[in-house]
Amino acid sequence: MKRSGMWVVGTVFVLFLLGGCQSSTPDTEGQTLAEAQQTLRDAGVSDNNITVTGESGDPNSLIVCDHDPDGVAPSQPLTLEVAQDCQQQEEGDDDKKKKKKRSGGSKRR
Repeated sequence: MKRSGMWVVGTVFVLFLLGGCQSSTPDTEGQTLAEAQQTLRDAGVSDNNITVTGESGDPNSLIVCDHDPDGVAPSQPLTLEVAQDCQQQEEGDDDKKKKKKRSGGSKRR
């Protein structure tokens, strides 16, 4: 009886730990594209689930202006919008895009 009780407790503990491993993707806004891609890979996001939109160029000089959607599971697809200068890009965004920005952030509009 004691062995089966320990087996149940051990199984529940392992399932609890595995359930706790469900994480969300880190926010990569403000990082270079190269840094953001590595950060996401380190978090378990497959390269196939990362879509990059916006300007093209050197991944070490492009900045992630928007990471959408925020905080999804690493198995979910996400989009990184990049530009050389995010501030100029935000000035050209429409009102819908500006409303999407994080409410608690300190980003300039």
